[in-house]
Amino acid sequence: MKYSYYLQVEGLNLNKLFNSLYKKNIKIYNLIRPNFKTCQFGLSFFDYWLAKKYRLLKSFKVKIINTHNLGFLSCGFIKHIGLYLGAVCSIVFILLISNVTLKINVLGLSTISKQDIVSSLSEIGVVAGKIIKKTNEEIEKYLKENNANISLVSVARKGTNLIVNIKEKESSVVEDFSPICAPYNMVVNSINVVQGVAKVKAGDVVKKGDVLVDPKIVLTSGKATQLKPMANISATIWITGNIQFKTEETVYVKTGKKQTISCFEWNGVQLFSSGAQLKFENYEKKVYNNYVFENMFIPLRLNTVTYYETKPEKVVRNFEENKTDLILESKKLAYQKLP
Repeated sequence: MKYSYYLQVEGLNLNKLFNSLYKKNIKIYNLIRPNFKTCQFGLSFFDYWLAKKYRLLKSFKVKIINTHNLGFLSCGFIKHIGLYLGAVCSIVFILLISNVTLKINVLGLSTISKQDIVSSLSEIGVVAGKIIKKTNEEIEKYLKENNANISLVSVARKGTNLIVNIKEKESSVVEDFSPICAPYNMVVNSINVVQGVAKVKAGDVVKKGDVLVDPKIVLTSGKATQLKPMANISATIWITGNIQFKTEETVYVKTGKKQTISCFEWNGVQLFSSGAQLKFENYEKKVYNNYVFENMFIPLRLNTVTYYETKPEKVVRNFEENKTDLILESKKLAYQKLP
């Protein structure tokens, strides 16, 4: 049924009314005209509103006989009020929970305990499961001022996660009693030991890693104590650059064919995937992992893997043709190793 109101209109010159309705593009339905001054017809809800707006029915006596399709809103609302309330409550809950910090992630720790950082944050109201009113700058300043072992602090918010990245201060006391070893292949020109035991003398040829001076061991109150080795050493070093050359090698070349397989993942569980079974024997692949929603409160990820088909090809090289380039490259590598 296309109309919402079925009207009875009484008055003179009904044809003028019909012409006025036609000019305003107002459609009438189920017209009945029992006599020259009475008619009955239906109007849609919007057309009835237009007729009232343009006062087309002002000169006539109008009676609404019945209505159609007007009570569905109120009836449907009452019938599904539980569903509507549930939807409203869900939206309100999501809006509230999106402002709550559900997890505090502390990164970059090695000597400081994570629990110490979490406990320290709780003293200023930064707690998981609550709305954090402190700004990132305030949290950074508080942690740096209240922990002497922290060098730098960076705080960021990712959805419902608070990420605290900490850089610890390096220890100012360094005790290194390792022996002095040759950093290169070299010939010792001279060695003057300030503290320690010399293991080589002038003129010796040593390889990289050989011990030059050992720590000195002294007895203090009957206990053996090591002293850090110290020495002035002059040497001539030589450095080599090594290049591996293969006269025959198998390389894999892309054929131009590719296949993409995608899947959705929820909290580490694969929901469903798209794409046929992989049909390439040799391939290169690229993996893309992205959260579908920026707010990590809904941990739905789309994992996409693109496979590029490759085929093996045998490459044969001539050493003599490449000899000059290999020598230049080996010299370049040797020079790069110079201190």
